[in-house]
Formats: sequence, structure tokens, C-alpha cells
Amino acid sequence: MFTDKQSLILCAIVVFGFSISGIIGILDNYVVVAVLLILFILIVINLFMKISSEEYSEEDLEIESKKKNSNILSDEYL
Repeated sequence: MFTDKQSLILCAIVVFGFSISGIIGILDNYVVVAVLLILFILIVINLFMKISSEEYSEEDLEIESKKKNSNILSDEYL
């Protein structure tokens, strides 16, 4: 969904957005809170999607390496 750099930029925007809007006093505005909350939720969703895809790719690599190793062993004994 997002690259690492884009995620870091969005995190900075959310942190500075909450800080600045809290200092200015516009966190009472529901639109500001909604925008910051949506950005935060997108970051969290991206985090879980990235973790699950990395686990999936690691499992695929393990399965492929086992298949290759089993093929190598079977070819040696032929």
C-alpha cells in the first residue's frame, strides 16, 4: 500500500497535526479530528498489511528452499 518512506511521512504529518492542532485549539473541530484519525488508521492498516506480506513471503521462501533441497537430494541418488 505505502512504501516505508511514505509511511514515515504520514506518521510525521499525524504527529505534527495532532500537536499543532492541539496547541492552536482546533481539535474541537470534528473535520480535523476525522482527517487525523483516518490518516492514523491508514498507517496502522498499512503496518499490518506489510507484516502479513513479509511473513507470507518468508513462508514461501522456506517452502521453495525445501522443494529445491529435496530435488537436489533426489538427483544425487539417481
